[in-house]
Amino acid sequence: MYNTNNFIPFDHGDLESKNQLIAFARAKDKNKVEEILAATVIYTNLIDYLARHLLENLQQMCSISNYKVFGTVFYYDPSGKKMNISLGNIIRELEQFGFPDKSNFLKELGSFSEIRNRITHDLMKLNLKSNTNQFDQDLEKIGKSAEEILSKYNSIVVGITVIWQQSQK
Repeated sequence: MYNTNNFIPFDHGDLESKNQLIAFARAKDKNKVEEILAATVIYTNLIDYLARHLLENLQQMCSISNYKVFGTVFYYDPSGKKMNISLGNIIRELEQFGFPDKSNFLKELGSFSEIRNRITHDLMKLNLKSNTNQFDQDLEKIGKSAEEILSKYNSIVVGITVIWQQSQK
């Protein structure tokens, strides 16, 4: 039997450690390349985690709602769905759902993904003599974009959670 009673939407495991990493990324010394790169890695992992977490929760919410309406006759169990997918694919999956501020959130995720790809994929191709300014700009943009996504994510989660809780009464 499909268990619908134990689901807590947007529950984060080990939240204290995640918050400590975010605090470390925010406190980076802008004059030290290694700290900027470490912050970029933290932000990259954070945004990937948040996007994946949003998608998994939306899938689970839809599954539980369908199960409650149709019982064992018809429901979708997303637990077996492969989630080892790229941020670009997560964005495409999220496009299938409706949620508050979706277009702005997905636009910011897309922008973040583009900058992240440029940094991570072109890092070894980087010609520091000619591309240093672009690299510095990208590193600064990724932090700002990550903070914007984190803020939007928190707003979206609060809205969805309130709606979810009301629908479960």
